[in-house]
Amino acid sequence: MLADKLLSIQSHVASGHVGNSAAAFPLLLLGWDAEFVNTVQFSNHTGYARWGGIRFDATHLEDIFSNMRRNGLLRHARMLTGYTPSPEALTCVKELVTELRKNNPELVYLLDPVMGDMGRGMYVNPDVLPIYRSMLPLATVICPNQFEAQVLTDMEITSLESLRSVLRKLHKDHQVENVVVTSVALPDADVAHLGISNTLPNGEPAMLLVGSRARPDNEPEMWYLQFPELGNYFVGVGDTFAALTLARFTEGTQIPDAAHACGEQVPESPSECTLPIAWAVALAVASLQAILHRTLDFMKTHAEPGIDPFGDSNDLDIEDNVKVMRLRELRIVQSANDILHPTVRYRPQWVPN
Repeated sequence: MLADKLLSIQSHVASGHVGNSAAAFPLLLLGWDAEFVNTVQFSNHTGYARWGGIRFDATHLEDIFSNMRRNGLLRHARMLTGYTPSPEALTCVKELVTELRKNNPELVYLLDPVMGDMGRGMYVNPDVLPIYRSMLPLATVICPNQFEAQVLTDMEITSLESLRSVLRKLHKDHQVENVVVTSVALPDADVAHLGISNTLPNGEPAMLLVGSRARPDNEPEMWYLQFPELGNYFVGVGDTFAALTLARFTEGTQIPDAAHACGEQVPESPSECTLPIAWAVALAVASLQAILHRTLDFMKTHAEPGIDPFGDSNDLDIEDNVKVMRLRELRIVQSANDILHPTVRYRPQWVPN
């Protein structure tokens, strides 16, 4: 196995930044010799009023994987998987992950179980769910959102204690070492128990991310990170986050020099969490915050007269929808310095007992 080889399997768009087209630049910039297999090839993401392209089937993926195998190209130290369009295609991906895990027990694998979201429900074929569940023991890190964590465990998250039960089940029953629930809503009393509120001190709406590492007894060792929400205008944020987190995660295999954490990791207080996964997430969030701020600035300065880039794009006609979607594409390449040298303003904290 080559220490800097990384394989990313997820969707791709020709224009914009979603799936592999969101992950590629950060991974390569941070020193990973990354290779990419696309499960979907679209012109652009489906938030646009029109798009074209195809979803690849299992036969297509197996043809790629089998010839990589024949040529001795499956030598990856790390792996990332995201959106896969069908149960058959996902089964093919699972078989490859199983093979790589068998050949390299030290494989660091981040599974992003892309299935749906709160308020929207399942937006993929529901038959992928049992396959994702069977893939959980193969993963080093999983990054579900609240909806995905709930469907994976068949449990609702309605409180901090129910979240703890979900994490316990993922650790104990599914043998996942590291879980990052990328967005979660908790009752005000539970948020207050964490020592925070649903808004930041400056009044901005906040997002809450909760992570956990399995203790030897499989009890969750919980931590959290709160940061500005910055609106829900963007597509590809989760894909970028997963790539940045895997790129920065120092546990397991070696990482390239460019991916090593910059800035101060010494805890500022006893409540601060410095687990490798928590610090990787903090760095990923720091880079993403810069990308989103740059994108927001671009939206403000480049909008055409009469076009509100912050309005509901579903209310627009096709041509105006397309104009707005183009404005909202993540400014990833333009944020190269913030990917290499993020400024960490939001630091992970232990969840109090």
